Amino acid sequence: MSNKAIKAKVRELLDFGLPKQQVFDNLMLEFPATKPGKLAEWLRYMPSLSARERYRNLHLGLLAIIVLSAAVRVLRQVLHGGVHLDQATAYLSLVPIATLLVGWSLYRWQGQVFEWVGWGNLMGVFGLFKGLNLFVKDGGDPWALSARLLGVAIGAIALFLAHKVFAKPKKEKDPMTGAVRMLFPQEDKGY
Repeated sequence: MSNKAIKAKVRELLDFGLPKQQVFDNLMLEFPATKPGKLAEWLRYMPSLSARERYRNLHLGLLAIIVLSAAVRVLRQVLHGGVHLDQATAYLSLVPIATLLVGWSLYRWQGQVFEWVGWGNLMGVFGLFKGLNLFVKDGGDPWALSARLLGVAIGAIALFLAHKVFAKPKKEKDPMTGAVRMLFPQEDKGY
C-alpha cells in the first residue's frame, strides 16, 4: 500500500476516535512492511479526535490571536498614515503571505507547524523585554509592544499545543525479539 493510502488510513482511524497507540498497533499489524519510525512520525503529527475536542477552545484562541496580530499590523500603518485607504494593494504587503499560510496550516491542525510557530514567536520574548524597558523609560511605541506581546502569546500557546497534542512517541525495544515498538503518551480524556 502506498504512503498516501496509509496516511489516509491513519486519519480515518483517528477520526473514529481511536487513541494513537491503538492506531499505531493496528496499522503495524495490517501493514508489517511499513517502518515503525515512519508510521510513528506520520501519526505523531496528526491530532486525535479527543485532542482536537479537548483543545478546541485553545486552538481557536490561538487562531484569534494570530488574526488580532495581523490586524494590529494593519491598523498601525493605517492610523499612522503609512497606508491610505485608496491603496488596496498596500494592505497585502502589511500581512505577509507566509503568516496567512501558517495560520491556515494551524487551522488544519498540521502538527509540524505548531512547533515552528511556537519557537519562532517565543524568541520574540527578548524583543518584548526590550520593548517593555523602552515603554517604561520613554513611553515607547504601544503598537510595537502589543505586536510583540501577541507574538509571544502565539508562541507560548503553539508550543503548549505542540507538546500536548503532538507529543513525540518513545522507542521501546523488546528484549526478547529485538523488535522496536513506538509508545505514544497516554491521552487524557478528562477536561
